[in-house]
Amino acid sequence: MSKDIKTVLLCPPDYYQIEYEINPWMDIKNKVDQQKVKSEYKNLKDIYRKLDLEVQEIDAQPGLPDMVYAANHGFVIDDIFIKSNFRFQQRRKEADWAEKYFKEKGFKIKKIPEGIYFEGQGDMFYRDGKFFCGWGKRTSKEALKYIEKIVGEKVISFEVNDPYYYHLDTCFAPLGDGKVVINPSSFSNEDVEKIKKNFKKVILAQKADMPFMCCNILSRDHTVITGRGVGKDVKSELLKVGYEIFETQMEEYFKGGGSVKCLTLEYFRS
Repeated sequence: MSKDIKTVLLCPPDYYQIEYEINPWMDIKNKVDQQKVKSEYKNLKDIYRKLDLEVQEIDAQPGLPDMVYAANHGFVIDDIFIKSNFRFQQRRKEADWAEKYFKEKGFKIKKIPEGIYFEGQGDMFYRDGKFFCGWGKRTSKEALKYIEKIVGEKVISFEVNDPYYYHLDTCFAPLGDGKVVINPSSFSNEDVEKIKKNFKKVILAQKADMPFMCCNILSRDHTVITGRGVGKDVKSELLKVGYEIFETQMEEYFKGGGSVKCLTLEYFRS
């Protein structure tokens, strides 16, 4: 049975700031404009509500500036929450708060063994009845066998090898209906061929799109939400295959290495 996205989880940017550097996008001298970031958050939330998505929010916590990137907290499938094991110490308490949140909501909590890293929907997707997972920079390859046991299905995996596109959701965007947007330079030739075998339509991001994290997008039905700045070639391809595009400013979130999808934990439910 296919699973629809009717609910998303966001985390307000109450404590969001660049306080450390754990990816090449981050520079502690490049401070976040608090007024702008709150406006960007509100605009994204308003788009989701316009698309009839239920928006839930987890409380931001002091000392956890990256908690705004809610996609990384874990993975939701039906009534199961798979808790993340963050690679970097600075982010590990985020997963504990997410576990508490989902436990209080009645979800069954599943965990990967300690020391084996898994960074939730940053590296894992469900589309067209298939599970996809990236490994290498953040998620451990060893996590795949535990994930497959939890979901009861084979997971199609790719190595993520570009330091700038350290999570799968920064270079790979499955849209549904056999379509995907990818940054081909983030994958080996073998994995690009694997992607082509699993999708009918592969849209290739251009080099000029990379500063705008053009693969870090969210799709629902025939709608795509992107950060503002994505180039005309990718947008033209999306329009050609029948998608309506909502662009929203994500400049302050680019500073931390994320955009629309990084902020959004999707609930995949039958």
